[in-house]
Formats: sequence, C-alpha cells, structure tokens
Amino acid sequence: MASLRQHRLRWRATVRIPTHLVDHYGGKRFLSRHLATSDRREAGLLADAWETGLRIEWAQMSGKTEMSRAALRELYASLRGEAERGEFQLIGRPEDDPVLEGVDREIEKLADAAEGRELAPVEAVRLAALQDASATLQNRKVPRRRELEPSFSELASEYVALWATQSGLKESNTRQQKEATFRLFGESIQDRPLREVTQADAAAFIDALRQMDPLWARSPKARELSWKALQAQYGGRARGMSDATVNRHAQALKALWKWASTRGYCEGHNPFDGHRRRLRVGVNVHGYLPWETAELNALLNPPPRRADLTELILAGMFTGMRLNELAALRWEQVRESEGVRFIQVEDAKTPAGNRQVPLHSALGWLWDRRGEPQDRVWPAFNPEGPGKKPGADAGRDFSRFKTAKGFADRRKVFHSFRKNVTQIMERAGVSENDWAQVFGHERGFTYRRYSPDGITLKRKAEIIGLISYPGVTFPPLKQPAAG
Repeated sequence: MASLRQHRLRWRATVRIPTHLVDHYGGKRFLSRHLATSDRREAGLLADAWETGLRIEWAQMSGKTEMSRAALRELYASLRGEAERGEFQLIGRPEDDPVLEGVDREIEKLADAAEGRELAPVEAVRLAALQDASATLQNRKVPRRRELEPSFSELASEYVALWATQSGLKESNTRQQKEATFRLFGESIQDRPLREVTQADAAAFIDALRQMDPLWARSPKARELSWKALQAQYGGRARGMSDATVNRHAQALKALWKWASTRGYCEGHNPFDGHRRRLRVGVNVHGYLPWETAELNALLNPPPRRADLTELILAGMFTGMRLNELAALRWEQVRESEGVRFIQVEDAKTPAGNRQVPLHSALGWLWDRRGEPQDRVWPAFNPEGPGKKPGADAGRDFSRFKTAKGFADRRKVFHSFRKNVTQIMERAGVSENDWAQVFGHERGFTYRRYSPDGITLKRKAEIIGLISYPGVTFPPLKQPAAG
C-alpha cells in the first residue's frame, strides 16, 4: 500500500517496487510521486489510483499478460485522470500548454519503447488513455473504446450485486434465477458487451427458450452445461418452457438493459421489449386444481412410506398452509391462546401471510407430540437454497410419491390441498374477508382500514372446523419411536 508524507503543504506518495523488478528500475527500491493536493483524503484516493496502475503494469512485466477487462479499465481511468490533472506536465515554451505537452511527450515515449512492434494490452490501454486525455484537453470528442467496454457477464454481476442491496429483500431463489438467466444469455452471445446486443440476439434467445425442455433444470448436471450443450441436449422440442417461465427470463433481461442504459452502458430501443406474452388462465396458464375424493383415497391408501410425508399431507389438508410453511414449522409455533390451539405462521412472503391457523381436531396429534421449542416438527426435510428452506426437498419427495401413484398432471401438486380447503370455504359460504385472515391473503381495503384487528381467534377456529373430507379414508398415523 502506498505510504503518504506531506511535503511543502502537498502530499507525496511512495510505493515499494517488487524485488524481481528492481533491476528494471535501475536498482531503485521505491517509486515516489508528488500529489497535487493538500487534502489528505484526496491524496489517499490519488495514491490508490496511481498504485493500482503500477501493479497492473508490474503484472504485465512479470509475464502475466492476460489482464481482465475490469483491470484494464481501471488502469485506463487512472492514467487518463492523471494525464488530465497535469501529472505529466512539462515546462517548455511560454506559448505551449505544459499539461498537453506532457501528455504528448508520454505518447512519444510509449511509441519509442514499442519500436514498431505490436503493443501489449497494457501498453495499448496506456496509449488510449493518453490519447483520450489529449483529446479532452483540446476539447475534442473522445471516441468510445470498445475494447474497454464491460462484458455482458461483468455488467450482469454488477447489476445483481446492486439489486441484492435493496432493503426488505427476503431470502429466496430469485437471485439464483436472475444469475442463471444472465449466464445463459451471456453464453449465447459469447459474452459481448451489452451495448452490442441486438434485437436479433434477444429474439434468438427467447425463441430457443420456447423450444427448450421445461424440465431441464431438474438435473443438477444440466445446470453446469454451457448454453450450446443445453441446446444440443434439451433444445428443439415441440413444446418447451411455459410462457410464464419465458416471461420471467425476458423480464430479467429487460430490467438489466434499462438499468444499464441509465448508466451509459447501452442506448436506444430495449431489445428485450416485446417478448412478454400475456398470461391467460385456461389458455397458457393452467392453475393448480383441487384433489378429487377418489384421488385423495388413492394417494392415502396406502400412504407414503415416510411417516413425516404422510403427516405433512394431512397437515396441508386440514390447514390449507403452504408447503414450506409446514416443512419449516418449529414446535414453538404450535401455541395456545384464549383456549384455542393454533399454528403461528411467521416470516411469510407478505405481511398478510403472518397469521394464526387454528389446529383442526384431526391434527390433535400435533399438539400431543410437541417437542423442544426450537426444533423443527419435521426435521428430515433438508433446508436448501439461500433461505435454507426445506420446502423444496419436501416438494420433490411429494412429487416422486404422487408420480409413483400415477398422478402425472402438473396441476395436481401439494399446493392443490390449499385449493381443496379454499373450495370447502367457498361452498360453506365463508366470507372472503374472514377466510383471507386464516389463509394468508390480503384483506380488502375497507376491512383493513376500519377493522385492523380482524376476526377473533375463536372465529378462526370455527372456520378451520368446517374442513372435512366426506368419503376419504385416512390412514392411521405411525407412532414416533420412543425417545
């Protein structure tokens, strides 16, 4: 790190030369530079920029010829800033501009050192920085340096990092989804700068997604494949990804372009605009369906071999709770108040999702089995992802189970139990406002404004008590092993 020392009201920076490069500097062990400032903080910034440029040059001199675009851009910005601030000024004829003369002299020195050979990457960047500084000092237009443009992957990484800083962002797989989209698109365009992306590039990518096997990502090995390999193995299908999934990819890319355009990395029409398809229920969106009585009997008789999966199914049928809400349930969330036993749902996706769900009489065993407060009720389902949620593991296990039973319809899933409970409430005439407070949906504006406390816990218990499944035979639960 550069050391700073004040000299005649100005700061001076000193850097140690790497031992193996001392001979290159005629035996000198240190390099020093006067900084044109008396401000300590500004001096630190100038010294850091100078040292960064030196270390990049030293890496080049040490045989490390492959420099990242980011490192080259940093060197360019540092050197151009130094040149424009007058770090290379010469004292010549009175009519000459000493700053401009100094920059031109540095360009000449660089040309002499190259002696007609092709410039190395660091030398080319130095020349570009000096030439652009010269143009700026003469009020001439500075050309765009394509070779210094950030690659698509660099820009996407910066965008995701900034996106992740927003306040109130819950742990989810959204970041991983964005990164996957950007990785695939970046590979499809060979990681060219975003500025060079055309409408044809965007259209080709979206068209390929629409013909790509929708289940490709279920294979961990497939997630490591390149875009070209994925297309060879999973592309060209008659029916590909759903419109909702393709819309998600297109929206992520569209948002990246919009963000980048405000920062000068691209301009003009957004090439990812116009690829979103309108989602219409029954046409290209097929919502989940409730299980029929015969299907429930087939699912439960015989029940899953895993007792915890059987219990999870029953809990879903008699609460309407989401899969991860149940799979992540801890014993401390099973409580009692006002004579009513209930589950306190916490850390939901929305404020309305944090709620009290009374225990149905069919789930009395859940109360009787209570364990240590901090323990999970069903600990065998493995937490996964950035939020360490066990719902994905439980979902895969249920999916394998129901598929083995012959249920291949993607509209019949664990979430369908939530549809069953909603159907029961609708047929029982429960008001949408009352049911929303148990179900975890947002209430209407009027109810929120004039009845902020909502319905009583006793009323919630009455609502849950309406859940029944006439004609369904439930399996006996296996008793847990004695501790």
